[in-house]
Amino acid sequence: MANKYESKIAVTDYRMIIRELNKIEPALVKSFKKDFKSVAQPFRQGIRDAIPDQPPLRGLRRVRSNSGKTWNTGRNAKTVLVKFRSPKKTAVKQLGVLTLWVVSPATIIADMAGRGSASMDGTMTDPYEYHIRGVQTTRRHRINGQGKALIRELGSKPSRYVYPGAEKKGDEALQKFLDVTGAALDEIEREVNGK
Repeated sequence: MANKYESKIAVTDYRMIIRELNKIEPALVKSFKKDFKSVAQPFRQGIRDAIPDQPPLRGLRRVRSNSGKTWNTGRNAKTVLVKFRSPKKTAVKQLGVLTLWVVSPATIIADMAGRGSASMDGTMTDPYEYHIRGVQTTRRHRINGQGKALIRELGSKPSRYVYPGAEKKGDEALQKFLDVTGAALDEIEREVNGK
């Protein structure tokens, strides 16, 4: 099921699988979690493939700064982290087990620019940290329409890279998911049936 900015694969038996593998052999839980993390790898690769190697706009060219808002500054633009989280026993609704994080500020800006609909032209920004010639200061500026120009230059609607890249790998990730959970369920069945 997917909405505009979020996609999910529901794993309704996750806690049951963990509980039963623990009964058989606790080491199997560790192995299962490691294998389960690999389910996200096709999504991760799809996102990385979709993010441009070079900045999509001239204004995002790499500039050395501590704020890291330009291409490959601070974090590589294609960095996508996979994080695994064991759901708490008290969770009764949807359980977030795997998450993918795109961590480059420049990539996030280029991918999602234009998501909001309200115009802020003419208003002042909140104070932010600014570095110039090795001196750190705080400043504000008036929003002057550059954001609209950036969105216009980027073209297509958000998300431009992350969700389209992940969606292309949906079938591959689903097959990986079926392989990993299927192997765990086979192990449980073998133990239950004594085979």
